[in-house]
This record gives sequence, C-alpha cells and structure tokens, in this order.
Amino acid sequence: MNIYLLRHGETDWNKEGRIQGHTDIPLNRKGRMQIAQTAKGLAGICPNIDSIICSPLVRARESAEIAAKGLHYPIDQIIVEPMLIERCFGEAEGLTAEERARRYPNYQYSDTGYRFPGIEEYDDLMKRADSVFQKIVSTYQDKKNILAVSHGAILAAVITVVTDGKIPYFSDAISLDSGSLYRVSYTDVTVELARYSDKEMMFKNLSF
Repeated sequence: MNIYLLRHGETDWNKEGRIQGHTDIPLNRKGRMQIAQTAKGLAGICPNIDSIICSPLVRARESAEIAAKGLHYPIDQIIVEPMLIERCFGEAEGLTAEERARRYPNYQYSDTGYRFPGIEEYDDLMKRADSVFQKIVSTYQDKKNILAVSHGAILAAVITVVTDGKIPYFSDAISLDSGSLYRVSYTDVTVELARYSDKEMMFKNLSF
C-alpha cells in the first residue's frame, strides 16, 4: 500500500506567517497553482489513485478537489476524514510570529512543538496521528494507492508515528511546505518514506 501525504496549498495566512490550526482559511491563487502542479507530477508517476481522503477544513478540501481533477478522480468520491484535521493551536491561531512573541513572551518551544494556551497536547496529537494512520490502513486495505490531503502539523505527526519516532515531530529531515508530497510505502513488516521533488519530478527515499 502506498499512502501519499499531501499538504494543502498556500493560504493568505501562510503567506503572512499566521498560525491557522482549526481556523478555516481558503487557498489563495498561489496555493491552487501549487496543488495543480503537484497533482500533475503525481499523475505522471502514479496515474491510478484508488481513494482520496482529506481533512474537513476548506483549504484541504479545495486542495483535494484540485488534486482529484489532475488525477482524473471523481470529486464526489472524495472522503472527508475528521481525524485529518489540523492540530488546534488554541489562542495562538491567527497570530503572526511577532504577535505571538509579544503576547506570549514566555511561551515554550521544544521538539514537541509550541505550548500555547488551548493547544492540542503533543501526546494527544500523536495518538490521533496513530489512530488515523491505522484507520487508513484498515479501511483501505484492498487499495494500493491512497492520497491523504491534510496539514503540516498532523502530517508531521503521522510521519513521526510511521517511522516509530526515528523522524521526530517537525524534524529537519522533512519539510512540509505548502503543496509538499510524501509517500509512505507500507506493508505489515516494512515502512519506507519518500519525498516528491517537483524539480526532479520523482520520489526520493529518505533514510531513518
């Protein structure tokens, strides 16, 4: 089974450096172009996507629809998966880096991410990431190629889970830019992770 992890395209809040979390912000023009380009590349490598699932937030749903068009996949067959929603960042949502630093001068940052009031706790995020990955594997076990369209924090958590922590949350080993794409090749005994390069138009395996 190949599970393709696609981060949604750029939004105006991404461009402004604002944390989005559960706040429902649509794609901007650049974001729509990013997804169309990534979908074009994926179609050249894997033209047969069996199922597309996505977060319920509009930036992910719109990204899924754009990808579906590029992959000739029926838009009405996209499945919304609530557990793919982005991490909630609590009171920090909507704030730029400067605003966060001013409002929360003593906020903590570590390898588990930010610690703002109301944030989804790291352990809860990891449990959700594990649950949604296991759900995908069990629900689509008769499928070969699955595209999951979601968000940076939850996808980083999924990658941490599937690599058994060898790639830590928000590790320098991965880069979840807007429109970025990873492939998890999964069997009962092995997991391989690869990142799509839009410059080379191919997947490159990552060691972990």
